[in-house]
Amino acid sequence: MNTATEELGHIEMLATAVALNLEGAPLSLKEDISADVAGGAVLNGMDMRHILSAGLAAMPVDANGVSFDMSHVYASGNIAADMYSNVCAESTGRALAVRLYNMTDDPGMKEMLSFMIARDTMHQQQWLAALEDMGGNAMNLPIPNSFPQSEENRKYSYAYFGHMTDGSIPEGRWTAGPSIDGKGEFTAMQSEPMGGKPSLAPARPDGGAQTGQTSKSGTEGLLGRIEGAIERNL
Repeated sequence: MNTATEELGHIEMLATAVALNLEGAPLSLKEDISADVAGGAVLNGMDMRHILSAGLAAMPVDANGVSFDMSHVYASGNIAADMYSNVCAESTGRALAVRLYNMTDDPGMKEMLSFMIARDTMHQQQWLAALEDMGGNAMNLPIPNSFPQSEENRKYSYAYFGHMTDGSIPEGRWTAGPSIDGKGEFTAMQSEPMGGKPSLAPARPDGGAQTGQTSKSGTEGLLGRIEGAIERNL
């Protein structure tokens, strides 16, 4: 809850920064921004909602105008998965803050962004420390660790699949040697077709489909032609 409260404060900071940047902006400045490729993309009509709905005030939306609706909040019910997700969020968030820092020459904006970049540094470390406290990669992977690996197809658990037409396999840490969780050995294999010819059911006659979709045979048998193409490549 402490970190969640802090993150809500970050929203307030960013909203205030947007408002301060736009407050009292003269028409000439707005015209200069409009002439800029990036700024003009918004002010010249690609995102008119920011002007029409909020009068250039801060809005709870992303850079593309998509409203914050909780769809980007990940709560999987698995604490380890959520911690790794948090690390990813803090990493991409820090990258965005760094880009904004490099785009501005305003001392106040740079000061605020340098603070937020520092907090993202801490939060990356915080969630990684939480994972370490939970036993690290060895204890938590694969996620969920509650499913017995004896019940998965172990032949493919740590196998890298190659799909190159010449059969080559790129060499890397992930193709040979012990797995990251220490529970297997990385291998590499060329991907091969598995299973037999698929049996596809035709579309329902009363479903409004084309006649070729409702027949599997003859010159109009669309599914038959699809199955034939798949079979030729098996």
